[in-house]
This record gives sequence, structure tokens and C-alpha cells, in this order.
Amino acid sequence: MSKKFIIGVELLTGLVIGAAAAAVAVSFIIVFLVDREFAAESGHMATATAYAISNSIGASNTVDIFESITAPLIQSGNLEAAVILDSSGNMISAVGLSSSQEVPVPAETPDWYFVQQAQTDLLIGIRPDMSSISTIYRTLVIGLAALTIALAVLAFFTPRYLARTVIHPLREILFEADRFSSGSGTDPEAAGASFHRLVQLLHERDQQLNELRRMAEQRADRVEERSGAILSVLGSAVLAIDKNGKLSLFNRQSEELFNLSDDDIMKEFPWERTPTGHQLKPLLLSMSKMGNTSSELQIRDKILKTDRMYSVEISRSRADEIALLVTDVTRISELEKKIADETAMADIGAASAGISHEMGNTLCALSGFVDLLARGHSDERTLNILSEVKREVDSAQDRINSLGNFARSPEPVSSNLGRDDIVSICGEACRLASERCSVRVSADEISIKADRRLLASCICNIVKNAIEADPSSEVDITVRKNDENLIISVTDTGPGLSMDREEVFRPFRTTKNRSSGNMGLGLSVSRRIIKSMGGELRGENRTEGGALFMILFPIQRFDGGK
Repeated sequence: MSKKFIIGVELLTGLVIGAAAAAVAVSFIIVFLVDREFAAESGHMATATAYAISNSIGASNTVDIFESITAPLIQSGNLEAAVILDSSGNMISAVGLSSSQEVPVPAETPDWYFVQQAQTDLLIGIRPDMSSISTIYRTLVIGLAALTIALAVLAFFTPRYLARTVIHPLREILFEADRFSSGSGTDPEAAGASFHRLVQLLHERDQQLNELRRMAEQRADRVEERSGAILSVLGSAVLAIDKNGKLSLFNRQSEELFNLSDDDIMKEFPWERTPTGHQLKPLLLSMSKMGNTSSELQIRDKILKTDRMYSVEISRSRADEIALLVTDVTRISELEKKIADETAMADIGAASAGISHEMGNTLCALSGFVDLLARGHSDERTLNILSEVKREVDSAQDRINSLGNFARSPEPVSSNLGRDDIVSICGEACRLASERCSVRVSADEISIKADRRLLASCICNIVKNAIEADPSSEVDITVRKNDENLIISVTDTGPGLSMDREEVFRPFRTTKNRSSGNMGLGLSVSRRIIKSMGGELRGENRTEGGALFMILFPIQRFDGGK
């Protein structure tokens, strides 16, 4: 039964479309024949009109009578134009023909009908008015022709389309229904059972589709949540920008780095909102082809007054969508720089140890020879020269001692230092600046683990640098603490740091006169000593002028860390 039903559907579809095409074709033929008949009748009428005009004008006063007869016909709409031509084709008179129109040629110019006057060689020509009825007929013929072609094409392709999209799926469904129907399907009860089974199968398929849709939506939600969680825990900023330059996706790190919010989704990316975006935009515009691009950006942090390094990965898809991965590699750069500095300092220390030993022996011998020469001469000029030589030898000896201290990096002998010890150490350092130095202690309970002698040496070195940078500078030493550290701050009112706050701690970096024995190793050695005792030494410029150096030591706790 299902086969008969399917064959019936196919035949009915083909018959309906074929009948429609046949009806349109018959209509087209009828209209076409009517139009041809109408055109022939119009030609006969035009020829008869031309003969009537020729017989009416006679042989005398031809032009006047011609114009008087044709003018009313043209005004009434029966004629569009009329002319009189001689035997050579020259125009003698014309009515309804503009000066810009060409002279019609008998048997050549379309829509013109000519007859020869019996008494003369003159040709009388007229052009009938193209009525709206003729235009409607022609438009109808063209429309019916197009409709006939469209229905013929539809009749050819529709059965195949229906067979592929409707008949074949329906055949499978009916086949499944026939398998579960009772009987052969030829009796009414079997047909009803097949129909009910078909409805049940369709309902079950619909439930299965709904379940599959629900499961697909759940999987999509889980994937989206998982992707969002992954993006949120990444240490890098992740952005997605569509081909129109609009932001389509960003994570929490991007929100912090580019100052973004949910309101920026599907809007033009705010490149000028942050310095990072401002520098990233030219790099993005220079990438015209799809693929991956890597680069690095250096951004100045105006608040912390430090430079931050960012690694940028850009990927452009075939659809011109752009994915950005921006990673803060400042810490990695700092570690690489510290490793390089430590390696360089180790190499310098190894070299300086040998240099200080050899040069120290030579300078000691030279200093002894100068002393011997001074004993054997009493004139003032010689003594002044020897005194100058002695001073230069002592200056060179100080440089050698600095190299020796840098190379040796003495091991600290740590002990517990209390408040009185810290006050005493700061007081010793403050005596270097006499009345221009003060000590303030705002912490009562103090206990740190450090080498008293080395800590005093470091603080004295910082105070000494402040006095040498500006002899009139005021030096202030303050001791305070927070929850974790004891902070010893040394501030001055001098010119401040003339280089980067990390650069001042690198070996041989100094702005002082090297002829006085300054080699730029004091702060480097001090930082190494403080670090060896578990502390930290920092330096920066003060907003009100001058420099600030801070020594941080972890506070020793004796109550279980409470």
C-alpha cells in the first residue's frame, strides 16, 4: 500500500505541474495568434486608410487637402504621422512628424504603410498609432512565455526534488510502519494500525531529537564553562576580535590590562584607553596576512615608575578574525637580568680577587719606598711631591680594598638584634653626618637576625653616599615595622638617583668622582651583604626630592607566629 501511495503522490505532483504548464502554453499560443491577427488587421486598416486619403486629395491642391484630411486623424489618435513623398523619396509634406525624425523609406521603415496616388507619382504614407491594446497583448505574450518556461522547468525538476526530500523519507517511514502493522495493510483495520504506528514512531523520533538537542546544549554549556574557567586561570590576557575590529571575547586578565568591561563586547576595541592597547594597535595593523606573529612590548608604568615587558602572540584566521595572547614577562626578564648580573658579578669577583692580591702587594711596596724617600729629603718641594704620591697610592689601595671586599663577600655571623642594638647601629652611622643626621625609631618590640658589624657597615655606606652626593644634604634614619618586616629607611635631601633604581645596585655604576677611589661597588656589596642575611635593600627617588633607601628584615617571632 505504501508503494501505491508514493506512486500516486509522484503522479499527482507531475500531473498538476504538467497541467499547469500545458494551460499556460495554450494561453500563450492563443494570445500569440490573437496578437498576430490584430497586427494583420491593423496593417489592412492602415493600407485602406492610405488609399482613402490618396483618393480624397485628388491632383490639385494636394498638400492643403492632405493636411486638412490627416490633421484630424492624428489629433483623434487614429494616426501617429502621415507624409507625401515624390518618386525620388523626397518629402513634400508631413503631418505629425518632427524635424528631428528621419524621412521614412517605403518598404524599409517599420510601421509605415505607403500607397501610390493613381493620377500622379506621389506616395502617400501613414504610420498608425500604436494603441495600448497592442502593448498589453505583447506584454501578456512575453509574460505567458516566461511562465510557460518556468513551469516546464519546474515540472522537470520538482519530481526529483520531492523524491529526494519527501518521497524517499516517507517511503522509509511507511516501510517501518508496514513492518509493525497487523496484516498486509490492505484492509481498513491494518491501514489504521499502520497509521497509528506511524504517528507513534514520529512521536518517538521527536522525543529522541529533543533529547539529543538537550544533550547537545548541555555539552555546549559545559564546554563554554570549561573554556571560560581555563581562560580565567591563565596568567595571560586573551582577546578575540572579529573582522570588523569589534571585541567578541576577553578574560579577566584582559579586563585588568586593557581596562575592559562587559559593555565593550561587540563594540570597537578601545585601543587608546590604555598604553598597552595604544602600542599594540600599530603591531596589529601591520599584520595584513593570516597566520601567527610574535613580538614584545615595553610599557612604562607611570605609577610604579618601572618598565613592564609583555610577550604578544597574534593569530589571524581565514575569516579575518584575530586572537591575541598578551603575557606579562616582566618577572622573567628581571630574573634573566639578575642571573646575568650574578654571573657577571661572580666573574668580576674571581678576577678582582687576583687583581687585588697582586696590586695590593705592589702598592704596599710602593708605599714603603715613598716613606723611605721622605725620610731622606728635607726640602719642602720634594716632601710635597712625595706626599702627593703617597695620597695617590692610598687612593689606589682603597680601590684595591673595594675590589677585595667585592670579591670576598664576607659570610655574616648572625645574632639576634633588639631595639637597642638597632638604635646603636643607626647612631654610629649618623655620626658620619654629624648635626645633619637624625634617627627616629617608632617600633618598640624589635627582634631581627643579622650580623651587627655588617649591618652597621651597610647603613654607614648609605649615609656616606648621601653626604658625598651633597655635603649640605639632610639625612634622616627612621626605624619602623609592619606585620612582617622591620624597615630601616635612610632618606636625604640631595639630588636623588640619576639612574634607574635597579641600575644603581649594579657593579661599577657611580656618578661620583672616581679619582677619589669611588668605583661604584658600595651599593652592590651592601645589597649582597643584606641579601646574605635574609634581608632586602631597595632604592628610589622621593617625590619631594632626594633619595630613599630601605633595608627590610623579617621580624623574628617568639610566640608561635601570632
